Amino acid sequence: MISFLKNGNLLYKAMKNVLFVIPHPDDEIVGSCILIKYFLRKQKVILVFLTNGVISPNMNWFWKRKNYKKDVSIRYQEMLKSLANLGVNDFFLQDIPTRHLKTNIDKSYFLLKQIILDKKIDTIFCPAYEGGHQDHDVANFIASKLKPYCEVFEFPEYNFHGQVINTNTFFEINGSEVVLDLDKEQRLFKTKSMSVYKSEKKNLKYIYLKQECFRPLINYDYSSPPHSGILFYKRYSLFSWHPRVDENSSIEICDEIKNSEIYNK
Repeated sequence: MISFLKNGNLLYKAMKNVLFVIPHPDDEIVGSCILIKYFLRKQKVILVFLTNGVISPNMNWFWKRKNYKKDVSIRYQEMLKSLANLGVNDFFLQDIPTRHLKTNIDKSYFLLKQIILDKKIDTIFCPAYEGGHQDHDVANFIASKLKPYCEVFEFPEYNFHGQVINTNTFFEINGSEVVLDLDKEQRLFKTKSMSVYKSEKKNLKYIYLKQECFRPLINYDYSSPPHSGILFYKRYSLFSWHPRVDENSSIEICDEIKNSEIYNK
């Protein structure tokens, strides 16, 4: 059992079985690497990867579409190496391409709910609703619907609030945040952990190693984008023809969320 204090108040009392909702293999490092290591000292930690982290063949260059299974295998092996490096033994992986979580909301919710019941999960951590990646935002929404079953916390990964890249920090502070300032040893460990994902090297180059933080999941309005202005995954919207650029608008993501079976749950 561990406890965090915030402004003299107990943020939460007891955590025995902790589940991290991870949209893609590598988000466990980007958003919660040191946090996971902290919990592993005394808690049982389970990671659930909601997608395989690889874009579907029809979103890739036509000459690379035949490599989909190979790319998935490479990402899977990187994930296993990452989990071994962290010391995590218990995990689940959905074989869903990245950017397709929005069409698998209800399926993912019922998977997580079943794991919560089977594993007696008392606490969930998930990425923040911040416009970093559409799958992150959808994962946050799904986690919000699991509040009746356990405590739910969120951690930031990256966003483009204020038209600048911000990493591991919330763009709106409400006073409930717990900030973990990383020391030299922790920064070195996180650097080593990120290097495991060689296939994502280009996408991880903007991650700073100053801190990690989290807070109780706030009540978001999922019918609207996380913030005004350009979201992180829409920075290069003029080049939607490129595989690395997300072709979906934030409004499309919100509509998929509102059309899910669990939206009014």
